[in-house]
Amino acid sequence: MVSVIIPIYNAEKYLIQAIESVISQTYTDWELILVDDGSTDSSGKICENYAGRTSKIRVIHKQNGGLSSARNTAIAKAKGNYLLFLDADDILATTALEILSYCVKEKECDIACGNFKNFTSSYKLYLSRLFIPAASITTNPNNFIKTLKPFEALRNILYQKKINNSVCGKLFASKLFKNIQFREGINYEDLDIISPLFVNATKIGYINIPIYFYRQHPESYVHTFSLKRADVLDVTQRLTDFIAAECPQLLPAARSRQLSANFNILGLIAANRKFIIGEDTGKADKIADSCWNKIKELRGESLRNPSVRLKNKIGIILSYVGGRPFLEIVSKHFYK
Repeated sequence: MVSVIIPIYNAEKYLIQAIESVISQTYTDWELILVDDGSTDSSGKICENYAGRTSKIRVIHKQNGGLSSARNTAIAKAKGNYLLFLDADDILATTALEILSYCVKEKECDIACGNFKNFTSSYKLYLSRLFIPAASITTNPNNFIKTLKPFEALRNILYQKKINNSVCGKLFASKLFKNIQFREGINYEDLDIISPLFVNATKIGYINIPIYFYRQHPESYVHTFSLKRADVLDVTQRLTDFIAAECPQLLPAARSRQLSANFNILGLIAANRKFIIGEDTGKADKIADSCWNKIKELRGESLRNPSVRLKNKIGIILSYVGGRPFLEIVSKHFYK
């Protein structure tokens, strides 16, 4: 059985579509755990309405504790052999669970990863969902499914290639969470937890078609700015320390990911300077200084590393050519 977990906070605008995408799955051995994380809108009532229709849907109401807290609460209550995380403003392809379950069973994987597809229009979304027949994958699996060793898959994530670091759209064996929890009180919790989950897996399956639809809207986390985004700097430092201790052969990849985070935050601060006021001004200055120092520390080895993505190498070259002022000026155009 698959336990689908949806953490919910004031998601009334999109929640019904998320829930309906689970109910409409072609794979039927699932339970849905809805965690109402202290919502003040009608999200809680929507959850209760759906739970009243079937015993396959359960609702947990709790005080607001954030995304990690909601997920940890659901994991502790989950009955499934496998877990799948779905954000309340996204949806699953109708055959997502069927395809992912086939992958973990037939390929003997602890984790199955599906591709993401961004969307803004529901009309375009449902057209896309029509073209993901499970039969075409299960009858020709070698054309769509690739199996990877854990370190190989994690290397792919750290170099920011095909497999992303989101826990959403992936099927995880529940046993992987026996001694691992989401870190509470931080942002970038997915990036924080993904390395230990992958290191503890026996085999990873990667499915090269989109089964998870990621909604693009202006209220989403990636489209808003606050200095809390700088949490990624601590997350990538912990990630690098973890990799150094557990799989040092991936240390160049981890340091490349850390470089990306520092480029990102330096650019975001530069692009949003006019919105940073009061006490946050000094805090932003310290964060930006820290980013620049880390970029100088990591840029040489990343420039020589053939696996580092082109975007990072462009940033490195700009940092050498024009220094920090030039890099910040260019960053404003990337992060405006």
